Amino acid sequence: MSKHPKVEHEYHAGKDVLKIWVRGYALKSKKTREKVMNTLCHEIERSPDRLIGEAKRAAKNGSSDKKLRGYQKSVKLVEVGD
Repeated sequence: MSKHPKVEHEYHAGKDVLKIWVRGYALKSKKTREKVMNTLCHEIERSPDRLIGEAKRAAKNGSSDKKLRGYQKSVKLVEVGD
């Protein structure tokens, strides 16, 4: 373990980017690292800001389950028989 472990972060509001660095600190196992990452991802996914942003985007773009229909081809029916 390093003498000066530190956690740094950087947030760019315009780009909506958050960068986190953990320097000088070794986790004891891969499972511990996975737990930390899962906890962080879970908090990000259930964040109220993220949910509000997604709701605003969905309202702006229309509902996602509404399907837009394209132009349908006109079909020529050929008479068969007498």
